[in-house]
Amino acid sequence: MSVIPLSQQLEYFKEYIEKLKQAKGEDVANEIITEALYVFSIGTNDFIINYFNLPLRRAVYTTAEYTAYLVGEAAAAVRDTHELGAHKIIFAGLAPIGCLPSARTLNHDAPGECNEEHSQVAVAFNTALTEAIGKLNDELTGLRVVYSDTYSVLSAILSNPSYYGFVNIAQGCCGTGLIETSVLCGFNDHLTCQDADSYVFFDSVHPSERTYQIIANKIINTDLKLVL
Repeated sequence: MSVIPLSQQLEYFKEYIEKLKQAKGEDVANEIITEALYVFSIGTNDFIINYFNLPLRRAVYTTAEYTAYLVGEAAAAVRDTHELGAHKIIFAGLAPIGCLPSARTLNHDAPGECNEEHSQVAVAFNTALTEAIGKLNDELTGLRVVYSDTYSVLSAILSNPSYYGFVNIAQGCCGTGLIETSVLCGFNDHLTCQDADSYVFFDSVHPSERTYQIIANKIINTDLKLVL
């Protein structure tokens, strides 16, 4: 899975700022950068791809050490973004990653069931991230970072799917729904289900559009009010 590293995303942001200054002038550009809302989300791929599926990395880092490393990287990214002029940030926590369809498929101890150990790692990460966010808010002048509890939102959906209108919580809409992601669904004729809105997940890792809409509504109705 090809993902742009956070460090490269920051470089792209720097390039954007320079282009914005050329287009709008420095004063207007600075105002846009200051008043803009920035949304951060890290950790999912870092754990499910770069940690749980790499025995060598697990041999080097305990889950606590790897969590501390990722939270440190997250805090550094917030500091760097703040130095570039950002003042308003929403930082999304991890979802219950042990309940992703791919995690259920690869759960050798209880195939098809949530991997509770993986979800508890997400809880620990979110706790550490929340603490780091509190320190950043105290440390950096003019900065307002709000933690978004996406874990609770997705947990509520998985606990009572029918309330939200979902039927399938264990497989993705794409392909077999067990392990495929992205282009593995098919290049020309995407092998997708007939009713994606009834699925919590679109593929084995990513939520469906309807699930994302529920999460977005939560952010708009609660977190957004705290940061603006």
